Amino acid sequence: MPVMEQTKDGALAKFTSLVYLYTGLGVAFWLLSAFALAKNQAFSMPILMWGAQHRLLATVLAIAIPIGLLYLCQSLAQRSYFLTFVCYIAFLASFSITGMPIFFAYSAKSIVQATSMTAIAFIVMAGYGYFTRTNLMTWSKTLMIGLIAVIVVSILNLVLFKSSLAMLIVNAITMILFLGFIAFDSQNLKQIYQQNQGANLGAIALIASINLVLDFINLLLSLLSIFGNNDN
Repeated sequence: MPVMEQTKDGALAKFTSLVYLYTGLGVAFWLLSAFALAKNQAFSMPILMWGAQHRLLATVLAIAIPIGLLYLCQSLAQRSYFLTFVCYIAFLASFSITGMPIFFAYSAKSIVQATSMTAIAFIVMAGYGYFTRTNLMTWSKTLMIGLIAVIVVSILNLVLFKSSLAMLIVNAITMILFLGFIAFDSQNLKQIYQQNQGANLGAIALIASINLVLDFINLLLSLLSIFGNNDN
C-alpha cells in the first residue's frame, strides 16, 4: 500500500476513533446529568409536574431546544473547537432533561440492563455500518420518513389517543429505526471525513458524534419502554 494511502487510512481511523470516544463520553455525560437532575427533586419535580400538565408544549420544547443548540454547534465548528465544545456540553445538558424521568420510572437494575443491551447493539451495528461494503447511504430517505412518522404518531398518541398498545408499537419501530441509524451514521463518518479534510477535525468529530449519541439514547429509551421494569 502506498505511503499516501496508509497516511489517509491512518487519519480516517484517528478521526473515527475520536468520534466514538466523544460518543461514549457524550452518552456518559447525558446519563450522569439526567441522574443528577433526577436526584435534585427541588428542581426535577416542578419540571415533571409542568411537563405532565403541558405535554404537547413540553414535547415541542424538548425537541426544539436541542435542535437549536445543534445548529449552533454546527455553525461554530468551522470557527472554534472550544466554542463548539461548550455548545456540545450545553446541547447534552439540555437534552438530559428528557432522560430525567427514567430514573423515576424504572429500577436501577432495568436502567443498567438496558444500557448494557444498548451498548452491545450499538457496537454491533456501528461495526456493521463502518465495515460493510453495502452502500447504506441509500437508506437515508427511508430512515428520515420513518423518523418523521414516529415523531408524528408519538405526538398524536400523547395528545389524543393515549394508547399503551400504540406506544408499545411505536417503541418497537423506534428500536428498529435507530439500529438502522447507528449503521447509517457510522458509515457516513467516512463521507464526513472526506468532506472536511483540512478543517478543524476535532470540532467536526464533536458534531459527528452528536448523531451517534442521539442514536444511542433513542435506542436506550425504546428498549427501556419495552423491557424496563417500571416498578419504581
